[in-house]
Amino acid sequence: MMRPVSSSRSSTSPPGAMTRADTQRPAVDDRWVGHCGSPISASAGSPLHSARPRARRRPVARLAARGMYLPGWALSGILLTGSAHAGAPSGGIQLPKDVRVPAHVSVAIYLPAQTRRWHGHGTFESGRTLEDTVLSAGQIYFSESRMAEPGADAAFGLLLALHPDIKTESGHLVYSLNYAVFAADDQPLLTGTQSVAVEGIDFDRATLRATQQVMSAVIAGMRPDDSKFPPVLNLKARSLGFAANKDKPWANGTGFYFNSSGQVLTAAHVIQDCVRIDVKREDHVQPGKVLARSNVVDVAVVDTGTTSPAFLPFRQGFSFELGEPVTNVGYPLQTILAATPNLTRGNVSARGGLTGSVGQFQFSAPIQPGSSGGPVVSDGGEVLGIAVGTLNALSLAKQGVIPQNVNFALEARYAAKFLEKNNLAFTTAEPNAHGDAHSANQAALAAVVNVQCYE
Repeated sequence: MMRPVSSSRSSTSPPGAMTRADTQRPAVDDRWVGHCGSPISASAGSPLHSARPRARRRPVARLAARGMYLPGWALSGILLTGSAHAGAPSGGIQLPKDVRVPAHVSVAIYLPAQTRRWHGHGTFESGRTLEDTVLSAGQIYFSESRMAEPGADAAFGLLLALHPDIKTESGHLVYSLNYAVFAADDQPLLTGTQSVAVEGIDFDRATLRATQQVMSAVIAGMRPDDSKFPPVLNLKARSLGFAANKDKPWANGTGFYFNSSGQVLTAAHVIQDCVRIDVKREDHVQPGKVLARSNVVDVAVVDTGTTSPAFLPFRQGFSFELGEPVTNVGYPLQTILAATPNLTRGNVSARGGLTGSVGQFQFSAPIQPGSSGGPVVSDGGEVLGIAVGTLNALSLAKQGVIPQNVNFALEARYAAKFLEKNNLAFTTAEPNAHGDAHSANQAALAAVVNVQCYE
């Protein structure tokens, strides 16, 4: 039987039937256990320990020929716009009479990884993803277009960053598409928002109409062509951080300093698909760079480039006792709670995690979405583990089972092996038999940070 999961990495999700497919990890069933790294509105269905599936990409022309991309209601408007006729209406934007489409320019299109795999919900082609729909429009409006992939060396002249903002009002889907256009510089050449409203929850139609309007606005506002923007740019050595939505993080999680070099240990799923990472402590924000990660044990290291006077050691020998009291500190539910660390107390409740899992133990200190990556600390102030997940209470309640504080942490010994493999320094400390809740709390609070993921 597959097992249910609730994510404690909080993230933003669209309304209706659109779910965050990026949190689904097939290695563990998505009904029982969930990450505690918080995607900003808690996603109740993100499984533990596996890579997120990506939508399979196929040539737009071939898919269109097979009837898989453009619904009939869209074809007439797109073909009119895509003809050589100047001034043809395009998605609500009237192009100047001397402007023709497609514009002869190579465009890379950036969409947040989480939204690329959103599936349409409506009466037309509901199996398509947002990526599919955007690419189908891009092939009409630009002579060459493709998705912007991190590290890709494919040449382009412009990069178009798209960030959907979706809500429902009075039975209508209100779909706003924020956009920014970039060339060689990280400052945008053009920014704006195009909005559409459609009846019901017709995600496909709203996506296509909004994308048409954005691309028409770009062509009308910039008159792009290969002479102005030759295809000489690539992402081989350029981070996509400039294309991220910097107004708010897509997801929040927790981490902690484990050495004096400003390096932060967190859960790998907290930073998955991030193009920009900020490490925040109180009012101080430092940009983070991923030094190492492992999706197998769900752990990662982020470098802040600064020193860290307070950090947590691992317990020497990596042993712990059943019933041993522990402290957990994290930054849960950051869209609801104040941006201050949340401290909970509990005990080590079992030496094993889920059936089939490796290197996990159970603890009872309550955690919420956003707690992923937080330290599980002994009364002596030594790290015993890293919070990675919790049971999905909502899914289990439907089966008549109400779990109480069944949470999971990666054992410190596995984190230490990961650090050794990647030549990252850490310290150990002998168990402090004279420690208490106060010393544990102070040690954890001094070293914990909020890890913010931007897309």
